[in-house]
Amino acid sequence: MPGAGAIRLGPVARKLLSPDVWTDGYPGPEAYIKELDVLLQFADERGCLQRFVPNLEARNKQRDEALNELRLAYLLDSLGFPVTQWDPPGLNGKIGEFLLDSPEKVSIFTEIKSPGWESELSQTQIKAGRALQPKYMGLGGGAVGNFHVVHRCMASPKTYPKFTDNQSNLLIISDDLKLSLHDTLIQVEGALYGSKLQYGEDGYFTTNQFENIGGLGVFCAFSTAPSRGLEYKFSVFENPNALPANKLPPSLLQYRQTLNCIVKGTEPRGPAPVRL
Repeated sequence: MPGAGAIRLGPVARKLLSPDVWTDGYPGPEAYIKELDVLLQFADERGCLQRFVPNLEARNKQRDEALNELRLAYLLDSLGFPVTQWDPPGLNGKIGEFLLDSPEKVSIFTEIKSPGWESELSQTQIKAGRALQPKYMGLGGGAVGNFHVVHRCMASPKTYPKFTDNQSNLLIISDDLKLSLHDTLIQVEGALYGSKLQYGEDGYFTTNQFENIGGLGVFCAFSTAPSRGLEYKFSVFENPNALPANKLPPSLLQYRQTLNCIVKGTEPRGPAPVRL
């Protein structure tokens, strides 16, 4: 049963979730309250609600990872790429997030990585307890090296080894960095297609090193104004050196131009995102 903290949730989430272990005040603004109800309605309609509820009720990091997975499933479903299987098996005993169908009837194995701002901290900052403090503090800044984040996500032993060489494969990064990847897409391009001279190593899509990945998706959710609802951005970067069987279908590659969309309210049902 939902606890006392559920009073800050929307009408759908209030019936389904207990936020008692959350420590950051989520969902907060009205746009996020409405979005959570939309996502829960979507999960219920797709028969996967019970898969998500325990993770959504977990502590902040696990909750946010589940939210990112639901956001992307909802968005991609709305774009014509419905989930056909959750937790599909990959290589080496590993599993992905889901399999997607496509207009071409190509099945797309999808893995999602959700790096947070804590991953940007130095060991000195971690030892000083910075990870236990708010994400933004005053006017603190510093150099941005988001291309490193892309490289770490792709090269992680928990990521690339799960992609097989016989199906279309998509890696998506949905980050919570201090400066999101979508605000630094030029660095994402550099990480994938840049030169060693500029980025310390050749772009990961310039050789066959990551040939089992058909492409990289970059996703973010944000709110610029309460009246607009929660906004999503999604971009796809093709790997020209992917193996033929691993390439992404053309219907997904159309999002090489960034998609901007908005999640509206939930009455009587949360509608699909609409293009701006």
